[in-house]
Amino acid sequence: MLLTDFEYLNTSEIAFKKKVALQIKRLRRQNQVSQEKFYSETNINIARLESGKVDIRLDTLRKICYYFDVSLSGFFQGIY
Repeated sequence: MLLTDFEYLNTSEIAFKKKVALQIKRLRRQNQVSQEKFYSETNINIARLESGKVDIRLDTLRKICYYFDVSLSGFFQGIY
């Protein structure tokens, strides 16, 4: 079945959000940080981001990367 451009973009956007969410969760678990601890130290509700159902702002992603001492390019290398 061929997808229209809109259907393709919508499908790829959902997949991308899931990859970003999984990468955030992977970073948090690798660093053995609970969602509660992360929230108390950053005031960022990481549980919402890990669900993959919300859009993440670039500034928020930058703060997450800073917290885990990962560059933005390093973050995305883990996805692709």
